[in-house]
Amino acid sequence: MAGNISRYGKFLTGLIALFFAANGLSQTVSGTVIGNDKQPVFGLSVSCGSMIGKTDVEGKFTVPCSGKTLAFFSEELDTVFITLDAFQQQGSKIQLKQTATELQEVEIKSRLLFFDIGYLPPIKGVQIATGTSSIIQTESQSGAKSTGNPRELFAKVPGLNIWESDGAGIQMGVGGRGLSPNRAANFNMRQNGYDISADALGYPESYYTPPLEALSSIEIIRGSASLQYGTQFGGLMNFVMKEPNQRSPIEFTTRNTVGSYGYIGTFNRISGTHNRFEYQAYYQLKTGNGYRINSDFTQHQGFAQVGYHINENQRIRLEYTRMSYLAQQAGGLTDKQFEEDPLQSVRDRNWFKVNWNVLALHYDWEISKTTRFNVRAFGMVSQRLSLGFLGKISQADPGGNREMIQGDFKNAGVEARLLHRYSVSKKASIIGVVLVGARYYQGQTTSIQGTAPTGRDANFQLLHPDDVENSSFSFPSKNAAAFVENIWFIKQRWTVNAGARLEYITSASSGFYKQYSIHPLNFDTLAVYKIEDENQLTRTVPLAGIGSSFKTGKLSSLYTNFCMNYRAVNFNDIRINNANIIVDTLIRDEYGSTTELGWRGFVVPYLYVDVAAFYLFYGDKIGLAPQPNGVKKIRTNIGDAVNKGVELFAEFDFIKAFRDSAKISSSVFVNFSYIDAKYVRSKESNYIGKQVEYVSPVLLRAGLKIRHDRWSAQLQGSYNSSQFADASNAVEPSGDAVIGEIPAYFVVDFSARYAFRKFFQLEFGINNMLNSSYYTRRATAYPGPGILPSDGINFYTTLQFKLGEGK
Repeated sequence: MAGNISRYGKFLTGLIALFFAANGLSQTVSGTVIGNDKQPVFGLSVSCGSMIGKTDVEGKFTVPCSGKTLAFFSEELDTVFITLDAFQQQGSKIQLKQTATELQEVEIKSRLLFFDIGYLPPIKGVQIATGTSSIIQTESQSGAKSTGNPRELFAKVPGLNIWESDGAGIQMGVGGRGLSPNRAANFNMRQNGYDISADALGYPESYYTPPLEALSSIEIIRGSASLQYGTQFGGLMNFVMKEPNQRSPIEFTTRNTVGSYGYIGTFNRISGTHNRFEYQAYYQLKTGNGYRINSDFTQHQGFAQVGYHINENQRIRLEYTRMSYLAQQAGGLTDKQFEEDPLQSVRDRNWFKVNWNVLALHYDWEISKTTRFNVRAFGMVSQRLSLGFLGKISQADPGGNREMIQGDFKNAGVEARLLHRYSVSKKASIIGVVLVGARYYQGQTTSIQGTAPTGRDANFQLLHPDDVENSSFSFPSKNAAAFVENIWFIKQRWTVNAGARLEYITSASSGFYKQYSIHPLNFDTLAVYKIEDENQLTRTVPLAGIGSSFKTGKLSSLYTNFCMNYRAVNFNDIRINNANIIVDTLIRDEYGSTTELGWRGFVVPYLYVDVAAFYLFYGDKIGLAPQPNGVKKIRTNIGDAVNKGVELFAEFDFIKAFRDSAKISSSVFVNFSYIDAKYVRSKESNYIGKQVEYVSPVLLRAGLKIRHDRWSAQLQGSYNSSQFADASNAVEPSGDAVIGEIPAYFVVDFSARYAFRKFFQLEFGINNMLNSSYYTRRATAYPGPGILPSDGINFYTTLQFKLGEGK
C-alpha cells in the first residue's frame, strides 16, 4: 500500500504535505535522515506499509510500520526505498543523495515553517514557480478565519491593495502593484488549479471565495512562471483545499463562531481514507445583520471531493463546489453622510444574490520518476442577480419599480500539463525541467437588464422577461492556448527560466439595448428605440517571459523576471446601462509587461528578508474619468500607465534566533510597499502625470506574534495612504460621491488561539480595535453607488472540535 501512495506526497506548509493511509499496526520504527551535506533533512515523508510519518527539524522520525520496506519521498525529491532490515543494520540512519539545490530549498522552507508565509519551490507537481511567488499557510494563521479578514490573510504579501466591501469575507477584492482590486479581476483566480471566476477572459470577476477554514494554503505566482496559467497582469492566485485525512477512515471537524452585528458562522467538515479511496466534504453557513442597517446577509457553501488511487502511479479526483448567498445592499453614502454617521443607509430596497456551481475532474499520472502528467477538466453554471435603485446616491429613492440585472455564466474547459526532468550536461552540472501544456475554454455569458416589481423584499422577477426595458445580450467566447515553461539548474547555484504562451481568443456579443426619448419638461416617454447590436472580435496573442535566480548564499538568492501581460475587454461591462457612467464604444484590450528584481533569504537564522523592485507597464489602461462637457463619467482607455515601486517584507523570530530549541517563538514582521503609479500617455493631456486610480503609494502592515505549541497571540496594524477614485485625481468629491479622494487610514487587529490537550480549540479576536472610521472604495454601481464604509470595531469567538484525527 505504501507504494500506492508514496508517489503522491505533497509539500505541506511550504515544504511537504503528506498523503497517508490507514491500516493495521505491528511495530514502530524510528530513525534519522541526513543529506549529502551531513545536515538533517526536515519535513521528509517516511512511509512503512500503510503508515506515514515525517522527519522533524533534527531529521528524526517515528512511524508505525506494517511492512518490510521504508520509503522516503517528497514532491521534489525522488523516492528512495530501503528494506527495514538493511535500515536497522546501518544504525537506523539514512543519507539521501539529493542535489545541493534541493537541500537548500528544503532548509529554507524548514525555517519558514515557523512563519505563516514562504515561497513555492521551483518545481511542485506539474507546476513551475519562480520570481515573487508566495504561499500563505492558512492552517497556521491566526485571525478571523470564519469571516476571512483580508487584512490578516494577506498581511505578509507585499504590494496588495484591498477593498473591504463587506465584513463577512463573502467577496474578495484584492489587487497587487497598483492593479484594481475589483473582485480580484486582475488575478487568475483558481481553486485546486482550475478556474472559478465568472468568465476567464470576458468577465474575470470572482463572486465566489472559498472558506478560509477549508484551505491549507493560498498560492500566488507572479512573473514569467505565471504565463502557464494565463495572461493576467496580477498573475495567479490559487486556493488550495486541505487534503483528506489519510490516517483515519473518518475525521470530523466543526468550527462555530459568534461575533458582533449578529454574526453566526458554522463550518463542518468530514474526511478520511479507506484503502484506495479518499473523500472529504464540508458545509459552511454565515449569517449576520451587517455593520450598517439594511446589510443582512446569509451565505451557504458546500464542497465534496472523492479520490481514488488507480495504482501506485495514477490517481483520479472529482470535486463539486456549491455556493449561494443573499445580501441586502445598504448602498453608498455621500461624503457628508459618511461624516455624519457611517452606519446610516439611504437605500432599503437593494439586494444582491449569487448562486455558484463548479464541477472539476483531476487525473494525475506519474509516468516515471522524471515525468508527470496532469489533466483537469472543469465546468461552471452560475448566476448573479442585483436588484434595486441605481440612481445617484445624492438622489432619494423615488420608490416604484426597481431595476434588475441578471447575469448567467456557463463555461467549461480542459487543461493538460506534462512536466519532464532531464539532464542537459552532467559534466557542466546542468539539469532541466520542461513543462508543456494546452488549454481549451468555452464560455457563454448572458446579461439581462430590466424592470422588477416595487417593494422592499428580495423579489428577483422581471416584469417583462420577454421584452426587457433596458438590454439583453449574449456573450459567447472561445479560448485555446498552448504554453511552455522551462527551468535550468546550472551548477547548483544558478537557475534560468523561460516561458511562452500563445492565446487564440474569440469574443462576441449579440443582443439589443433600448434608448428612450424623454420630454424635457414633464419627463414623459416620447419614443422607445430598440437597437440591435452584434459584434465579434478574434485575436491571436503571443506572450513571453524570462527570469533568473542566483544563490548569493546557502539560504539566499537574487532573482529577476520579465513577463508580458494582456487583458481582454470586458463585454459584459460594456453593455450594462448605468445611470452614472457611459462606455466608450471604441474601448480596446489592455496590454503590458512586468519587470522585477529582488533578493530574498535569511540574513541571520530566523531573520527572513524579501526585497524587490518592479516596473509594470500598462498600455491602454481602462479606467473611469469625468466626461468632457458632461455630468456623467466615461469608462474608456485612459492611456498608458507605468507602475513602479519597491516592496519589502521582513520577519524576525527573536526567540528562535537565539535558542532554536525554545518552545515559544516570538516574531515581528514588517510589510512595506511604495508604489509610484502614473499615466505617461493619454488622449486627455490633463491626465498625463496623474496618479492611477485606486493606488495607495504607501502600504504598510506590521505585527507581532507570540506562539507556543498550544497557544498563540497576534497584534497587527495596517496602513494605506490616500488614493484617488478616478484618473483626474479629483480631491474634492463629486456630488454623487463616485469621484474624490479616498483618505488614508490605519486599522489594528488582534487575534489569539488556545488549543486544549484533546479535541477542542478556542479562538477569539478584535478587528479594528481602535474603531477607525474609514472606507476603501467609491462604487460607481452595486453595491453603491457612493462611499462604502468599512466595518467598525467588532469581536468574534470560535470554538473548534475535532475528532478522529488519527495518529
